[in-house]
Amino acid sequence: MVDIDDVEAGLAAREAELAERERQAAAGPADPDVLAVLAKERDALADAREAAAGARDTAALARRERAADRDVEASERDRRSRTAHDDGDPGFRDRFLSGRDVDASAGDRADALHDERSARQDRQRSFEDRHRASDDRQRASDDRDAADRAAHGAAATAVEEAAGLRAEMECRTLIGQAQGLLMAEHDITADQALELLIKKAQSSNVKLGDIAARLVEQRAAS
Repeated sequence: MVDIDDVEAGLAAREAELAERERQAAAGPADPDVLAVLAKERDALADAREAAAGARDTAALARRERAADRDVEASERDRRSRTAHDDGDPGFRDRFLSGRDVDASAGDRADALHDERSARQDRQRSFEDRHRASDDRQRASDDRDAADRAAHGAAATAVEEAAGLRAEMECRTLIGQAQGLLMAEHDITADQALELLIKKAQSSNVKLGDIAARLVEQRAAS
């Protein structure tokens, strides 16, 4: 037969070990998968406590029934002792056994009360375990959301950087083409052509890349 006290001692050891792992998880960057495992173990611990509480209730009921049976037996012995009336006092044995039954009945009721209190404690701990499991699940969900946001942000940044790099390369290509056109038209060097482009951009108050694109388009259309 399983001893409920031994079961509860084992549950207490599991609780201490699980609490330490939860403390370690809370101390550093939490892994959502680890938190999910801890939540499942909390639920399992809560189920075990519920089972222990049920066993306590069953034991308490059995003890109360046994106490009631002893009360009935004690009452019957008292009745028999009251009907005995010869000089040998044959009722003595019944009175003695009746007193023993009353004492045993009181002991059963005390044990039943202990079991009922322990059952209430187990249920309270079960409630606390489920609450902590819920906290672990919420932390795991929050961490996964944060990881997703970070991944999406990194992806968006990479796309923006790639787009910026392409635009810069296209701008350089257009500037090079515009330089070539000016060099051919004015018989000047690359540096002189660049200086001419810069002056055109400044006088038009537009970007160098835009003035280069406009020049290339004009020459292509003519």
